[in-house]
Amino acid sequence: MTLATTEFTDELILAVDQVCSPLYAQMFEKIAKEQPSSVPTAENVMLQHYPNQITWYNGSRRPEIVERIRRAQLKWFNSWLSEHNTGQPPYVKWSWIMKNMLLHVTNLLFRIDLGDIITTDEQRNDCRQIADTIKRILVSVSKSNPVTIDPDGLPLVQILLQILFYFTVDVELIIYLKSLQLVALLNVLLQTSNNDDEIHLHAYRILAIVMAEADIKQLQNSSRIATVFIKFITDTIDQGVRSEGRLHNSLRSLKALTQHDQIREELIKQKGDSLFLRCALEDKFNPLQAKLPALEILLALTFNKDFAATLKDNTTFINHVRTLASSSQQELQLVATALIWKLEKEPEAVVQIVQEQTSLISSPTIAKKQYDIMISYSHNDKELCHRILNVLEKDQLRVWIDSRLMHGATFDAMAKAIENAEFVVMCMSDAYKQSAFCEMEASYAVKRRCHIIPLVMTANYKADGWLGVLTSALIHVDFPKLGFDKAYQELKKQIALFRMNDSNSTRVKHDSISLTDIVPKTIPTVEKKNEPRPVVEYPHCVDMWTKDHVKSFLLDKELDILIPAFEGMNGRLLHKVYNMCQTNEHAMFSSLKEEIAKSQLTTALSLKDYLIFLDEIKVYIPCKAGDQLNPTSAICNLM
Repeated sequence: MTLATTEFTDELILAVDQVCSPLYAQMFEKIAKEQPSSVPTAENVMLQHYPNQITWYNGSRRPEIVERIRRAQLKWFNSWLSEHNTGQPPYVKWSWIMKNMLLHVTNLLFRIDLGDIITTDEQRNDCRQIADTIKRILVSVSKSNPVTIDPDGLPLVQILLQILFYFTVDVELIIYLKSLQLVALLNVLLQTSNNDDEIHLHAYRILAIVMAEADIKQLQNSSRIATVFIKFITDTIDQGVRSEGRLHNSLRSLKALTQHDQIREELIKQKGDSLFLRCALEDKFNPLQAKLPALEILLALTFNKDFAATLKDNTTFINHVRTLASSSQQELQLVATALIWKLEKEPEAVVQIVQEQTSLISSPTIAKKQYDIMISYSHNDKELCHRILNVLEKDQLRVWIDSRLMHGATFDAMAKAIENAEFVVMCMSDAYKQSAFCEMEASYAVKRRCHIIPLVMTANYKADGWLGVLTSALIHVDFPKLGFDKAYQELKKQIALFRMNDSNSTRVKHDSISLTDIVPKTIPTVEKKNEPRPVVEYPHCVDMWTKDHVKSFLLDKELDILIPAFEGMNGRLLHKVYNMCQTNEHAMFSSLKEEIAKSQLTTALSLKDYLIFLDEIKVYIPCKAGDQLNPTSAICNLM
């Protein structure tokens, strides 16, 4: 086996010269046309030995070498692909030599995942043209094989999907791949590939990056997706250096997939966490390529409360994470502190939030915050975010952003920034939604009832999934659509509106709120619309409520919008609804929103009303045996 080397030798120089020459393309096309079972030494050296040498070189001049090869051969490769592969049968049965030759050329041109980043616009345009060619060929394959792909055509589909997968590492190419609308095509190939493992792996790894929440619901195969990834990780986890690239890529793609609740649930159901724990705990795995994505996957799974409780009880894991919290590698330190915060500190923070909000009711003066704005963003969008930061600071606003910390931001620092900021600006993009860190920041900002202003960072971005749930009732400021200057003025306008509302709200509260308003014992006499509201007093424990009590509670709290969704429910059923919301807040919000939409009301359920419902009902939920301090259930206990 060839070993990686950093030595820049004369033999390596010769290899690069030969691979960049027209002779390389001529020999490649000759072998592709003839499909021989063996090749002369000269062809073998040119098409396999030289590319292998270049692939294993990992020295400082590698970027220069890769750029030179791409400049010489990308256009030729697209031309060969387009002219000699129609996608229609009959298919040429590829020899093992042809398969090896294609493996080498893809390693030379497309291994963006191994650090061979695209450095010029010309290279990226060439890759876009290759993506167009690949889509055309795959469409032809799918139309020509409506039931099952011809076995001789499978290797072609495999290599084309593998190249598209490599493109998903480049942010700009991701945007282009999404514009090609590949989801339906990939779904057809999955159904007609006769469960070919390679095709399934590559297709799902592409889908992990390009599909939206609606796509995964339409595919209805989250179980199969989880199964494929678990199988490939299981097959590669103990195979050493020859398979570590596939292991790393599978973890990276799966990390992106865990933005979807359905995938999270399937990974937990199929016990995939045991594999992620191995990658996180065992020293043999690469810290940044295996440990880091495994930890980020585990972090995403902690949004399932039952899994979080199980992980918290894993002493070995918790001790390891505490060690990583002081790691010299910033990425590991961040995910470790996020895990500790999610598993150990978030429950305490939630209790503190309740106490603070109770205190605000009795003393509603708005305290001045340390920061005007906390910017929550993905580092993929840092260029635009820092441009926004610069103009905010020019306007004398105090802004917290994690790049200001000398040694990197831990999640504790981010949580404190959220607690001490008047506004949280969510910089929304695909990268933001795929990040478990960003989801934690956004969710905590909502729990803190911060003023949230969502900003759209990338053209044509539509928030969905958990991010869509959190921001659906808010006004989005679309920077690509409006242009920077106009969008920034809209951002300032939103800040001014929030502050004006705060000022008006504070004056009203000083005039009207007293401590007896916290738990009303009588029905208010002044209604929102001065209309009679048939409210019946309800017991202090939800399990004792009748259907009329449930309706009275909703009317009393001015949550009429929820009446169609809870029609006919008694208190015990409403208690079950609350438990379902606690297990999966995002999914329940979407479900209730759809239920209310079916009732043909003109008003949609807002995130604000949903959160008010959860906040108001928890006062009447009885504590479970063994619960820690839970001030929201104190009334039930006293009863």
